[in-house]
Amino acid sequence: MNIMRRIGMTIAACTLIVQAHGALAEDYPSRPITIVVPYGAGGTTDISARQMAAMAEKVAGQPFVVENQPGSSGTNAMRAVAAAKPDGYRLIATTSSPSFVTPALRPVGYDTTTDFIPIMNYSGPYHGVLVNADAPYQTLDELISAAKSGTTVTYGTAGAMGGAHLAFTSVANQTGAALRHVPFDGASAATAAVLGKHVDVALVPAYRDLVQDGKLRLLAVLDGTRDPDFPDVPTLKDAGYKAEFPSIVGILAPAGTDGAIVAKLEKIFTDVASSDEFKAFMTKLGQPVRVMSGEALKATIAENLSAYRDLAKQMGQSK
Repeated sequence: MNIMRRIGMTIAACTLIVQAHGALAEDYPSRPITIVVPYGAGGTTDISARQMAAMAEKVAGQPFVVENQPGSSGTNAMRAVAAAKPDGYRLIATTSSPSFVTPALRPVGYDTTTDFIPIMNYSGPYHGVLVNADAPYQTLDELISAAKSGTTVTYGTAGAMGGAHLAFTSVANQTGAALRHVPFDGASAATAAVLGKHVDVALVPAYRDLVQDGKLRLLAVLDGTRDPDFPDVPTLKDAGYKAEFPSIVGILAPAGTDGAIVAKLEKIFTDVASSDEFKAFMTKLGQPVRVMSGEALKATIAENLSAYRDLAKQMGQSK
């Protein structure tokens, strides 16, 4: 009888726990939700997150508050949110760098694949392989062929050991091409350098108008998918190289957040990101809308964290 009583009590306790979780999810959200942005105010990640928050609160019936927490390439905010209570009231709108690039290079105090639950992805700027319109290279193959035949090709990025730098390092390793990296302080400086012919190539976002105006030529896209504005331009993988730099802007919750709450948030944010109003806002901001489910975002982060860790080891950069 004692054994049966204990089994009964255990079943009853489990039932109460399940019912409690269900009630919490059903009542969620019952107070304001904070979305942490791991960068300062005024950038595209901050602006898009604020628009997402403003539209989401109309659906959820509770305020969505954006909190900027810049520092250490976004890793400070990631670490803080990973340690937050997993109740669905503290989330982070994050990008590729603190999700899978920086964690591949050095200890950051969190593991994106185990310390977070991806909710969904809503944006991420395409990064192009760009040359001056006067450059002799019409295709990526021509550029790589020149770099393999004795011509040193210089390429600029927004900074050393970023995703674009790592992706092109992978291309150089695969082909033996003489591709020399020139880091700049931000993408704008790298873009100015290729326009001024101070470097042969720039690996940067925000290139649409410059290409359409005939000032730059787009040879390839670093992302895993083609840029809809230039559907005939191949990705690195389309061109035959095992390298990419997928750019994400995704919303994550701390690990342990109730699955029903995650599902609610995914629907809210996905509905907002899929709306014509949000798409129009992002077009004015010059940013694409790239909707990805939580599961797809989880796979993207895991795949690229592993790939960049392998590349970092090859470069002797991992610690």
